[in-house]
Amino acid sequence: MLSLSVPAVYTLELTSACNNHCPGCSNIYAASRPPALKTAKEWADLLSPILSEAVQVRLSGGEPTLHPEFFDILSYVVSFGVHVTVFTNGRWRDPERFINSMRGWRDTAGLLISLHGATAASHEAFTQTPGSFQETLANVRLAIANHINVMLSTIITHHSWNEIQAVVDLAQQLGVQGVAFNRYIGAPLPGIEPAVAEMQRALKAIQELAPTDLRVRYGIGIPQCFALNDSEGCLAGVASVTIDPWGQVRPCNHSPTIIGSLYEHSMYDLWHSDKMNAWRALMPTECTTCAAYSVCHGGCRAVQELRADGRDPLRGAPLSEYTPVREVEVKELPANVRPRRHFRMRKEDFGYALLGQGQVIPVAHEALPVLEACDGVASFAQLAERFGQPGLDLLGELWESGLLQAA
Repeated sequence: MLSLSVPAVYTLELTSACNNHCPGCSNIYAASRPPALKTAKEWADLLSPILSEAVQVRLSGGEPTLHPEFFDILSYVVSFGVHVTVFTNGRWRDPERFINSMRGWRDTAGLLISLHGATAASHEAFTQTPGSFQETLANVRLAIANHINVMLSTIITHHSWNEIQAVVDLAQQLGVQGVAFNRYIGAPLPGIEPAVAEMQRALKAIQELAPTDLRVRYGIGIPQCFALNDSEGCLAGVASVTIDPWGQVRPCNHSPTIIGSLYEHSMYDLWHSDKMNAWRALMPTECTTCAAYSVCHGGCRAVQELRADGRDPLRGAPLSEYTPVREVEVKELPANVRPRRHFRMRKEDFGYALLGQGQVIPVAHEALPVLEACDGVASFAQLAERFGQPGLDLLGELWESGLLQAA
């Protein structure tokens, strides 16, 4: 599995405080809720050496909007030209003021709002906070009415596994951009964590969703040996990293492994450290023999750290053969359109990393002439004539991914 020379995607845990009480909170400090809180200036000092290499930053928590200097931190991060996603429960102290402030950054920042079911019963079974469902819905509507980009994040639980279609229907009614369905990551949680059969049926429902204008995707990858699905492997430790409220670096927000402190080491040194390499190597050897390993990367390393038996509960036997569950539809490229690059290109040992809005696509060194030719001068037809089918395949992938735009 290829990893970047330095991370491109960062999750910043601004605070561990939260006004929901989810027993399955993804924040590893949720149980203790320590009072540590960095000022906006302290965050700026910590981030200034690394944000120039970032393509996306997720502001998380706990509930990040509870940080008293939240908008100062947001303003600083946005100033680096990166796209910012605010991962929030949608329960803001002063919704009108929050939304009015967000409007100033709506072209460079969006909201990823937790909605863990299509009903108050299923959502609040997870949040353990009465009234949180209606409050979150009201604030989603407020954000949409003010033209702020909103995605929903739904953890599949024992109470919501049979509401997949209902969540999608609700998302369409609300007018959000899409829904990211996530598996539960954490220690065993009886009564909340779905049973194996429930999880499999939920995945089947996601796969059977008819194509719509709504973007439906997996937020966290599912091992292909558990159930064939469209999810992709996790980028934690490969292209993304988490920084906690103390300036400590962890491979992802679910992982309890502390790689080291940014007050003592550079991000480059931590990223290439023995401890980070050891975390990347946590995957069982048999996973590397699986026909689907390049797709799912073998499942979740963080969850196996959080389980007493040290294994991902969704991981099964390696597959000897693998065929994608849904073939990618290849659309005909518009012949007369002159594409231009809509990505940053970083040279890596394996070739180049194409960095778009929250996207990291690796390509080989040999792809450079094709990439350089996407300058808004030549049309797709001319590029196809020049580079043939291999070049056309790459152009099609980049066009579909939004990394090429019409000049």
